[in-house]
Amino acid sequence: MAVLNLFRRPKKELPILAEVLDSLSDTVLVFTPQLEISYVNACWKTLTGYPQKEAIDSCFSDYIHPEDQHNWIAFTQEVNRERLSQCLWFRLIRKDSEVRWCEIRLQPLHADQHSPLTATLCDITPQVRSDEIRKATHRSLSGLVNRLSGMLYRGRNDTRWTMEYVSEGCLGLTGYSRDQLLNQTQLSIGALIHPNDASRVWETVQCALQQQQSFELYYQLLHADGQYRQVYEKGQGIYSSTGAVLGIEGVILNITPTE
Repeated sequence: MAVLNLFRRPKKELPILAEVLDSLSDTVLVFTPQLEISYVNACWKTLTGYPQKEAIDSCFSDYIHPEDQHNWIAFTQEVNRERLSQCLWFRLIRKDSEVRWCEIRLQPLHADQHSPLTATLCDITPQVRSDEIRKATHRSLSGLVNRLSGMLYRGRNDTRWTMEYVSEGCLGLTGYSRDQLLNQTQLSIGALIHPNDASRVWETVQCALQQQQSFELYYQLLHADGQYRQVYEKGQGIYSSTGAVLGIEGVILNITPTE
């Protein structure tokens, strides 16, 4: 295959250009209009495990995960149509069959429709894995919280214990949904505490907040079915940098004995 004009330089300059491209930590490619590889720098072998010579005249799609082939085709069609630089994430299959997530930025070398395409290709597997691990951890923690026989909460330090956040366990604990309990004036956790326990709960929490300590409570909480549940609560204050109380957060668990 003919060498592209991009790389046609006086012989004394060729080694310099090749050294510059091979020193890059990202893979540089040049494609024919048919998306065959006509040039790759040295980073190609580091990324894929294939020698540079084997890549020349091969079809780039051969290295792409089968499930991402459709995205690659649509992507290249858009680049050819718009004649603008575009970016795509896809999975690349190395020579040793390891799958790596990559980001490719593809652009036409010239404005005409039959111009070769140039690209930079980088390995983003660590970034993608970190994102996936974070998402999986979030899903796991959310599942754990929602399986509790009780609820996590964050609320204001007022006599109504107005809630700013409650986990989905609030429904099982109180019989009320999250929408019914959040930032409500008619319905609040404070209003559900048994009258015989309300003053003690308030005083215990205020004492703990003044000393910036956590608190533990046992009291009765009214369920939507009209029956009281015995609950255990452990919480702590949320403070500003000056020590002002911004709110409270904690967990309330149902400890009602089962028959």
